[in-house]
Amino acid sequence: MKLHNTVIYLIGIPAVGKYTVAKEIGRMTGAKVVDNQLINTPVFSVVGYDGTDAFPFPAGAWKHIGTIQRAVLAVIRDCIPPEKSFVFTNVLDARAPGDKACFRRIERLAKQRKAEFFPVWLTCDATKLRRRKNSPERRARLKDIDLTTISWWLQEFEVLRVEHPNALTLDTSDCGPGETAKRILDHVERTHRAR
Repeated sequence: MKLHNTVIYLIGIPAVGKYTVAKEIGRMTGAKVVDNQLINTPVFSVVGYDGTDAFPFPAGAWKHIGTIQRAVLAVIRDCIPPEKSFVFTNVLDARAPGDKACFRRIERLAKQRKAEFFPVWLTCDATKLRRRKNSPERRARLKDIDLTTISWWLQEFEVLRVEHPNALTLDTSDCGPGETAKRILDHVERTHRAR
């Protein structure tokens, strides 16, 4: 399936499979993946982030990550042909005003590009999260690898939810990345056909 001028936004807590599913969508459709770690890594690498909750993340560093994100979005808005499609990934906190603004920036980017926008929330159970978090790939990509925080993510963290006519929620616990990507693309295709 070839996507045309479509923005898919994968949202969920660490290790639900956002990046892996995004890569599958990119492989199946040619869409460009803009993973949140693409944005975070320049700052994470210079501060020495170790992927654990105990890491003393410098105050004010997130502001600079926001600057990087806005620059990437501006390049997509101003420099990339309108037929190109993108898959974004992110962890968004319902209690953080900046995270709602982040969602709105991606949504606004889609509108500016006159693109179809599909926010997709991914979920996963604790057993699979534990297995996925404890991987060398996550460690190498400076991702959250802290197994002690899984119950907090599942029980206390509130993922930002935003009403949207194209929204979709999928549980990835027993679904591989290829199957999850296919379900998302089926949803995109059904939505297009319904219009």
